[in-house]
Amino acid sequence: MSTRQPPAERHASWIELFFDLVVVAGVLQLSHLLHDGPTVADLGLYVVLYLAFWIAWVCFTVYGNVEGIRAWTPGFLLGMFGLAVMVAAVPGIRTDHALAFVIAYAFLRWLSGRLWRPGQVVVDWPLAQVGGGTLPWIVSLWVDAPVRYWLWALGLAFDLLIKLTASGSRMLRDAQARVQRMVRKRGQSDRRPVIEAACSDVPHLVERLGLFVIIVLGEGVVRITSAAADTAWDVPMLGVATGAFVLLVALWSMSLLYGFGGVPKAGPNDLPVRVTLTLHCMTSCTIAVLAAGLGLAIAHPHGPAPDEARWLLCAGLAVYFGVGVLAAVVADAPWGHTLTWSLPCLLLTLALAGFAGHFGAVGLVWGLAAAVVWQITCVSEVGARLRLRSHA
Repeated sequence: MSTRQPPAERHASWIELFFDLVVVAGVLQLSHLLHDGPTVADLGLYVVLYLAFWIAWVCFTVYGNVEGIRAWTPGFLLGMFGLAVMVAAVPGIRTDHALAFVIAYAFLRWLSGRLWRPGQVVVDWPLAQVGGGTLPWIVSLWVDAPVRYWLWALGLAFDLLIKLTASGSRMLRDAQARVQRMVRKRGQSDRRPVIEAACSDVPHLVERLGLFVIIVLGEGVVRITSAAADTAWDVPMLGVATGAFVLLVALWSMSLLYGFGGVPKAGPNDLPVRVTLTLHCMTSCTIAVLAAGLGLAIAHPHGPAPDEARWLLCAGLAVYFGVGVLAAVVADAPWGHTLTWSLPCLLLTLALAGFAGHFGAVGLVWGLAAAVVWQITCVSEVGARLRLRSHA
């Protein structure tokens, strides 16, 4: 058994950056499900499709992260094509396009598992080699909506369970046991396959996850500028649009500069890779939902924000703060610091959800922006205190 360590330092390759272009189209197309007064069912379908798209993207991202220059470029290009089919199927996902979406997703999961070399065990991302979660998707080909969507959610829930509970050491032992059984059966002890633990290049993976968040934030900028372009320019609209831009800037700072929630930053990372990936999925999905809510708020700047925009924004930001608390708990951060900068933000967000109708869309957006700015202030202050204490 051998463990190949990743190179000391490298950055995203041209093929990886080219591969990420499909993410731009994907996030933008998925956001159309939340364009016009989304219902709870619309939001649920959005989350399911986003998870499927994100899991397919991560399967290829982890492969490129581990293999580096040895990654098979045609595999990335086939992955891009499959993701593009999924993206193109989103507008007609409630009709006959669901068939193409399911087939493309199942194909991507199969392809991402076939890319790995024989003997490799992907300990950080077990879904790369465990495809049981695609079975409900395949069954859904013969089932009509809404049962079809519940089968998709069931498959994703199984994938998330495997991702969080599968043990890398147990996977290695099982692989070694299979090799030993094969040797005993064939009697070829001199040609025993080598079992290799495929380890993630953490600094490179941090960069890849950060690029994904940048793309989601960029989609938010597109949403608010497009909504502003299609709305009459007056003082309320300018107030909402400016507050939306400030909120996106604050989310960028909080997520990428301070490594809040599931967005790791460069440097030491205390969380396991699979936990970091799970939190990243939740955080990026939440930011995308917030971007959709901002677009709705800008389109209706006069008077109270529409209920759909209010709940998308407030619930989205509450989940964003909640993921940050969860990440702090998993990383065993001091409870005092966590509650100091998280509890007031959560309370303010929930209060805005209930009382935003009294002060309109402008107050709602600026109140949410103030909550994130407060979070940034508290986190930076706590970080400064910890650095002073470590120097002392």
